[in-house]
Amino acid sequence: MLAVTDETHVTPEGRRIGWLARGPEEGTPVLYVHGWPGWRLEQGVIPDEVLVRFDVRLISVDRPGWGNTDPLHGLRSERVMDVLTVCDTLGIDRFPAMGVSCGGSYIFTLAAVASERLTRIVSVSGQMPYDDEAAIKGLAADQAAELALSRAGRSRELEDTCLKERELFLTGDPYTDLSEGMSLPEKTWYAQPAVIEGVKAEMREGFRQGAEGHIDDCLTAVQPFDVDISTIRCPVRAVHGSIDEWEPLPNLTRFLDAIDDTQLIVLDGMGHFGPHLYPDLLIALATGAAG
Repeated sequence: MLAVTDETHVTPEGRRIGWLARGPEEGTPVLYVHGWPGWRLEQGVIPDEVLVRFDVRLISVDRPGWGNTDPLHGLRSERVMDVLTVCDTLGIDRFPAMGVSCGGSYIFTLAAVASERLTRIVSVSGQMPYDDEAAIKGLAADQAAELALSRAGRSRELEDTCLKERELFLTGDPYTDLSEGMSLPEKTWYAQPAVIEGVKAEMREGFRQGAEGHIDDCLTAVQPFDVDISTIRCPVRAVHGSIDEWEPLPNLTRFLDAIDDTQLIVLDGMGHFGPHLYPDLLIALATGAAG
């Protein structure tokens, strides 16, 4: 039976962490770490029937500053701990994790700091640190233009820029704003009314607390990993579009080369949203059904 639980956990220190579990009640737990801008309901890109077919209980956690999770400034290794807190609350000891876009570097960090708990990780158009100019030379021009501002640290200019972007996303047309750089199959998928409505809700609810999540993501994205990812021992699987301008493929492959057990599936001619066209593949990789 398909069941949905939408909760907010409050830590002993008073921090709120929003999480959502969806799928068969006794299904295999798979953690989902959302992208930017995003929130826990982003996991809706995986259809109900896929969760039922694979008997998966998909659990998503609002990253710090997004949705119902309070901001938490600091290193990735500190910010990923919310995932472990939710797993502890639910009694989940070992689990696979899927990181989408901006959530990519978070699951790599998680696999390094909690190697005894991660059974495998799946990077879906995963963002890696923007700390190598050669690896990110294919980055979209508007993103590349903002890197210097993020590298300079928190400032009034960065705060104002993030606040303006928040307003643009909240008042703009999700299809027009995000469809540039998509392949035709991606545009067809993205043009579906249900997808557009989901993106609108993602913008509205993800940004509900303000721009703190966005600001911290900008500051974190330009920082190198603060963990040694070569210590990752669980299988690492990645699905990535060959023409992804939001997260250039070479920026991912340089990190995969440092890990022992990896598999990269490149979607030829597809951009950042290409992997979402293959939800069965993503869940199969997360559960180990696809190797």
